[in-house]
Amino acid sequence: MDTIMALWFPVLAAAISVFFLSFLFWMVLPHHRKDIQALPDEKPIFDAIGSLDVPPGLYMWPNCTDTADYRSEEFRERYRKGPWGTITIRPSMPNFRNNLLITFVVYLGVAACSGGLVHCGLGNGGSFMQVFPPAAMMAFLAYGLGPLCGATFLGKPLRFMVTDFVDGVLMAATNGVILAALWPAAG
Repeated sequence: MDTIMALWFPVLAAAISVFFLSFLFWMVLPHHRKDIQALPDEKPIFDAIGSLDVPPGLYMWPNCTDTADYRSEEFRERYRKGPWGTITIRPSMPNFRNNLLITFVVYLGVAACSGGLVHCGLGNGGSFMQVFPPAAMMAFLAYGLGPLCGATFLGKPLRFMVTDFVDGVLMAATNGVILAALWPAAG
């Protein structure tokens, strides 16, 4: 049990480091400023969505509620003509404190999983170069590759996917460096 407990400090330090790196990426550095754009005129969208009383959820259009409708000529014409898009309707105003807490918990989970899996294969006492590659690679699967699946399907712009991917590589490297640098000694 003591060997597992020795992982908590490196795991917590890795999660905190990635959390602050993410903050720098989104709030300080300029590379995400053009990823999410404002509509030229939000008012018609606000009015339309508000008048429809759309329940919270993720929506894609054109779309159908019944899969049989996908074969209809009406749907095919809407699909050919466009526009195409996705929209997320939230149930209330975003609570950034809760969102940041959930984000940190995800980073903590990635650090714990990567550290725990490295520990299963290596145990305590590994060198920096024994810990860094697998810890960084496992974090890369979460931070670098994981977001691409949904991003491509939901039509996020290529620029958004590239900047997100670069962030993921740097976040994974940070996770690996912190875990490797603080890895518990043998014994």
